Amino acid sequence: NDRRSKMELPVYMITGFLESGKTSFILDTISDKQFSKGQRTLIIACEEGEVEYAPDILKAAKAEVEFIEDEEEFNPEHLSELVKKHRPTQIMLEYNGMWSLRTMAQKAPKDWIFYQIFMFVDHSKYQVYMNNMRQLLSDNFSIADIVVFNRCEKNKVDKKTLRRSIKALNPKIDMMFEYTDGSIEQGFHGDDEMPYDLNADPIEIIHDDFGLWYIDVMSNTERYLNRNVRVRGMVFRASNVPKGYFVISRRAMTCCANDIQVVGILVKAPNAADFKDGAWVEVTGRIIAEKQSAYKGEGPVLNAAEIKETEAAPSELVYFS
Repeated sequence: NDRRSKMELPVYMITGFLESGKTSFILDTISDKQFSKGQRTLIIACEEGEVEYAPDILKAAKAEVEFIEDEEEFNPEHLSELVKKHRPTQIMLEYNGMWSLRTMAQKAPKDWIFYQIFMFVDHSKYQVYMNNMRQLLSDNFSIADIVVFNRCEKNKVDKKTLRRSIKALNPKIDMMFEYTDGSIEQGFHGDDEMPYDLNADPIEIIHDDFGLWYIDVMSNTERYLNRNVRVRGMVFRASNVPKGYFVISRRAMTCCANDIQVVGILVKAPNAADFKDGAWVEVTGRIIAEKQSAYKGEGPVLNAAEIKETEAAPSELVYFS
């Protein structure tokens, strides 16, 4: 892109635990002429797995590899030196899955622009990882753009449970499933039924279903656009909520008892200021899409036709299952 700033360096990041398929993915990607388009690619590998970077593939793709084994070496100065040495037009970063993505951005040079963050997970070991490294995985799920579950066995993947637990952390994450027979599925196909009636008018969201509705309306906004919805929750405002709006919200447990956060969507109403933070309300209105800083882009907004105070939910928390 000729209009891209000369200072801007696109970075494609691939993370995941050892032997999760990161190197194979990078080799397949740089071998694709649609991706490389003759550009110079610097691969920065933060661990060495069983799959090696074959010199003939690297040469054909105009790619070079640098290895970083110690996390302390992953710092702006050292990374900038590598860029100066190789002068790439793009970077493929094979990031160590044991290093948290939460601190990664602080360690990268400021001119790096992360175009996409892929996370690879061996499905056969997923439950073991969650039992032993839940917080690390949760941190990385919350930041990744795409999670690829590989080594999946047909009819043995509980996609509903995966969807609920991961999209609770990151509603906009895309999910892919790669099966042992080589087939690939992207997203969900008819197996993500909701517990409420999507054909109702309005769609009624009862208290217990708020968590699932929140995930679905954030990640599949188009299926709710121009539909009427009735939902109950608490009024919440943050600094990025403009006048004439509030968030209809609930407190949700995302991964553990120590990780409780407020989730919800924006409500647009001329009389929004009449409702104080913490008040329980029932809102009926139509779902529209608007660009809002609270979403860092476009997201769903409930354009209210009616707002009335209501009783608090029996349970303080909502869950994503």
